[in-house]
Amino acid sequence: MTDNELIDRLSRRDEDALEAVRERYGAYCRAVVHGILGNSEDEEECMADLWLRVWNAIPPGRPEHLKGWLGTVARNCALTCCRRRGRYSVSLEEAGLELAEDLSGGPQERLEAQALGEAISRFLEKQPEARRVLFLRRYWYGDSLEAAAKRVGWTTGKAKMILFRMRNKLREELRKEDFYHG
Repeated sequence: MTDNELIDRLSRRDEDALEAVRERYGAYCRAVVHGILGNSEDEEECMADLWLRVWNAIPPGRPEHLKGWLGTVARNCALTCCRRRGRYSVSLEEAGLELAEDLSGGPQERLEAQALGEAISRFLEKQPEARRVLFLRRYWYGDSLEAAAKRVGWTTGKAKMILFRMRNKLREELRKEDFYHG
């Protein structure tokens, strides 16, 4: 069954479709959640929230790319859990950018988040693959610096230096596009 067929079935409120999505993408979503939370009790709660959000979002929503959308929902669930527990603070330099929209934001906030996401995507498309992977593993999936560096075959020091330079370049790009005023 294709992703579009799954989305169609979810739109018709077919509970078997949700189970099929869990089977196909559950491990991926759990990996996203684990990278941020690292706590099995919190992960279980977060995964339950994730599937409820998926069920409530389709319909009316219809994601274009199911796996990417699920990753975004999983990430947002994990970040929400962290905020509730007081273990997460957002800062451009230390934690990277919020790349996903806040599911509770209004239409204007969602448009701004989407535009910011597109600007970041344009920046990342210009980067060599290893740098893109490093950036996403660190700031999207929440990998530790060591794990992200290992993923691309670099030392932690090299990865730290490259991420520092990438953040500075990204900041300049976002300034040019009027997203960052710091």
